[in-house]
Amino acid sequence: MHDPPELLTLEQFAERLEISRSTAYSWLTEGHLVAGKHVVRIKRVIRVLWSTELLTHLLALSVLEPQAKPPRLHRNGKGGRNRVALDSGYLDPH
Repeated sequence: MHDPPELLTLEQFAERLEISRSTAYSWLTEGHLVAGKHVVRIKRVIRVLWSTELLTHLLALSVLEPQAKPPRLHRNGKGGRNRVALDSGYLDPH
């Protein structure tokens, strides 16, 4: 029989995974943490259901999610180091 999940605040969840609070909130808003399955939310109270199933889910996300290459930046004329632009080859891979 499975142990009941432990209820954690998003801050406690972030601490356990050694991620920032903003990353934990991003995962929630991006749907990586599924409401009713991994997260309980009643009005403004949010709790993460810490369980083996949650860890398995997060591990599967890390394996399945392709790592997109960040767009290459290049200098665009004069104007100092803050003047950069996307490499046009990033948009057209051919």
